[in-house]
Order: sequence, then structure tokens, then C-alpha cells
Amino acid sequence: MKVIGIIRLLGVFLVFCLTSTSLNAQCNQHVFTSVGAEKWTNFEYLDCDGNIHNFGLPAGGYTIIFCADIGTAFALNGDGFVYPLLTEHPSYASCIQTPCQGDFDGDGIVGAEDLLTFLSNYGICED
Repeated sequence: MKVIGIIRLLGVFLVFCLTSTSLNAQCNQHVFTSVGAEKWTNFEYLDCDGNIHNFGLPAGGYTIIFCADIGTAFALNGDGFVYPLLTEHPSYASCIQTPCQGDFDGDGIVGAEDLLTFLSNYGICED
């Protein structure tokens, strides 16, 4: 009976870990600009919550900043530019990073050590 309980607990832990990985993608502020562009530019990016966004900027000097998953922001067509900021722009809110859920030892990976930490704290509470 105790083994079945541990197996169920492991299943819950694995489902929790697998469903939380999409929330932990690396995000950063990205600059989308049509400064210097000669054509209307359509952009696409995946935000930090996993939602896809499409928008366009006319030629001639518009710049906006959004938080996007690294590697998911690009120009669909046109001659505008998109690039991640290496440091946070001071005039815009930070891209909120959610901590890695289930990563109890803080190494950035939900693995066996985290499971052992979880299991070592499972059971009856003692005063």
C-alpha cells in the first residue's frame, strides 16, 4: 500500500514538472523597430506566457519594446528589425521571470535531487 502511494506521488510530481516547463522559458525585452525601414514590416513573437502575437509597423521610424521568449521574435516580412536588449531598458517594466517550479535545489533543472528533497519532506509533520 505504501509503494502505491509513493508511485502516485511520483506521478503527481512528474506531471507537475512537465506542465511547469513551458512557464520557464527564457524571456527578455525585445526591440521591434521600423526605423530606417522602407517597407511595412510584419512581426511575430511568442510572449513569456506562450501566446503568439502578430503586428505590423509602418516604414519610417516606429519602435516598440515587448517581452518575448528568446529565439521566437522575428520579422515575417518587410525590412524592419527585431533584437533582444542585453540589459533592461529603464523606461519599460521588467520581463517577469517565474521561478522554476519544482526546482527545490535551485540548479535550474527539475531532476532527481529535487524529487529526493520533495520525498524527504513528505509525511507527517512533527512539532
